[in-house]
Amino acid sequence: MLATPFLKIHLRRRLARGKEDPARLYERFGGASLPRPKGKLLWIHAASVGESVSVLKLISELTQQYPQIRILLTTGTVTSAKLMAQRLPKSVIHQYIPLDVPNWMARFLDHWQPDHAIILESELWPNMLSAIKERGFSCWLVNARLSPKSYRRWSFFKGIFTTLVSAFDRIFTPTLETLERLKNLGAHQAELSVNLKYTTDPLPFDGAELADLKQSINRPILAIVSTHAGEEAFILDSVNVLKKNYPTLLVILAPRHPDRAETILGILSDRKLTVARRSLRDVPSKKTDVWLIDTIGDLGLVYSLSSVCVLGGSFEAIGGHNPIEPYNLGCIVVQGKNTFNFTDTNQILASALTEVSSQAELTQALLSLYGDPENIVEKQKQGQQVLDSQRHGLEVLIQDIKEVVL
Repeated sequence: MLATPFLKIHLRRRLARGKEDPARLYERFGGASLPRPKGKLLWIHAASVGESVSVLKLISELTQQYPQIRILLTTGTVTSAKLMAQRLPKSVIHQYIPLDVPNWMARFLDHWQPDHAIILESELWPNMLSAIKERGFSCWLVNARLSPKSYRRWSFFKGIFTTLVSAFDRIFTPTLETLERLKNLGAHQAELSVNLKYTTDPLPFDGAELADLKQSINRPILAIVSTHAGEEAFILDSVNVLKKNYPTLLVILAPRHPDRAETILGILSDRKLTVARRSLRDVPSKKTDVWLIDTIGDLGLVYSLSSVCVLGGSFEAIGGHNPIEPYNLGCIVVQGKNTFNFTDTNQILASALTEVSSQAELTQALLSLYGDPENIVEKQKQGQQVLDSQRHGLEVLIQDIKEVVL
């Protein structure tokens, strides 16, 4: 393959930037750092952190229900490998996926000889899919994504797309829109199924701390979460109106990047708001206007304290953030329209979400929710129904996998 020398240079450059693992670089050439286990082997491929996290629940359930199935998980980033080392069941093997070079992919498959493969989302690598098809083992595409932009692009190369996806015996997608796009491009084996992102476990928190805080705060709470530059001031303008109706309101503000804390403190100071800081182990008092969560790993606590959150990354052109995490803990979401990174996720949760496109709409949405707590309860119920439906879908998928692998 003509590109192979350039890919080797590419890997060396990534290695120099810390984006490859020097101890396991051979895996990126298709080599194996571990022996193949005996018995049936299920290979799951997830590109990076988001995809690998979404498949954790599926892996956990499979290893518990069918321990005779051995699982190999591949990812392509150092960050995902480190996270999986912490969170995968001990029986699951992790390897880096080789780059999409025929010889490297052949070396990988010759060693591992999987009995079945599951590819996550949109990993349509031609040499990988060709090698899978040649070897004849079954392969599924799960959580399939095809954005409007990708659909338009593939429409010009429909024949190539049809050939690529012919490697999959079944294709599962979580939304009707994606299902229609796939079938229009020749993927007639596509069908509706669970969105694995909905099966993740709730974010962790300290139960004793939560109980203490609920007792000590005893005030209306609004969480503002995962904000980016420009969003805090925008949201706080609406909160200012809300506080006129609910003067004891406590705002819990958790920016996406805690290292922006000093900038945010300046915004809060200009508005003459009293602040408690999580990083200083401050606890909100009756005089605290804003509890600034300038730490990592505390969103589980935040979502458990508040029934409503304004989810950032959606009022600027960021693409939004994961709305499933708050709903997993009973916290409903108000967000802007810039959520293009979570289009499929938001479509499934549409009945429970509140989306706004202006300052006035944000203000009105908050006034409406806090003015009638039944609105909040109804949104919580709708969110829970969606979660329950998706979890049932996971059980169906597990049974389907069992039929193929065992």
